[in-house]
Amino acid sequence: MNKSCALIVGVGDRQGVGGATSVLLARKGLHVFMVGRTAGKLDPLIEEITSEGGSADALTADCTESDQMAEVFAHISESGMDLRFALYNTGRNIPSAFLKSDQDHLDAHFKRGAYGGMLLGQGALRQMLSQPANTSHRGSIFYTGASASLRGKPMFAGFSAAKAGLRAMAQSMAREFGPQGVHISHVLIDGIVNGAIVQQLGLGLGKFMLNRKGVDGGLVPDEIAKAFWMLHQQPANAWTHELDLRPFKESF
Repeated sequence: MNKSCALIVGVGDRQGVGGATSVLLARKGLHVFMVGRTAGKLDPLIEEITSEGGSADALTADCTESDQMAEVFAHISESGMDLRFALYNTGRNIPSAFLKSDQDHLDAHFKRGAYGGMLLGQGALRQMLSQPANTSHRGSIFYTGASASLRGKPMFAGFSAAKAGLRAMAQSMAREFGPQGVHISHVLIDGIVNGAIVQQLGLGLGKFMLNRKGVDGGLVPDEIAKAFWMLHQQPANAWTHELDLRPFKESF
């Protein structure tokens, strides 16, 4: 039996959703292919994973470029391992006034949100469907969503449109490929993630936002990672398509 592997697209700091999920999957025995845009941020993750006895590869690629993503999947295919877990974890919720938004603004959001998600989904599906099924489960494909996937807030029209599009695409994929043994799930992250991105916001804004939320007011990346693993472990007769994660203090 071939060794199983995972692909995480959108990996940065250890204290982020992509980094935390990579570390957890390696602990569970999967070889992890981590894709990010900055090689230096991936090196500490490789060191942590290998120091714990796990294995991982760090790949740099732009997830919105089809040729670069094709190289990622070629690398996985050449490894001889079975791809069982894939996560698309990217998106930039940068505010922009609606009346000042233009085609380039909307295209950038859709390219990073929906188009990159499509490239990840197509590559993962082609590989998973060509592999032997593990009972009735060939693999899992997960997408990181946001509250913007469900509703648009002022100044976030472009981001909301892209996230809503990604959610609809995941629904379509689940209906088409669930019967073929691929578990596709969309995970809503509703709230502030207490990770490196927020903590490093300029002028202490991120830390101020977290302090205002108080104890357990921010989502912890390691706990989000456990939710992805829980979904991956579900039997095919009780799959969750959409999971909504939020701190108990966060309003609906």
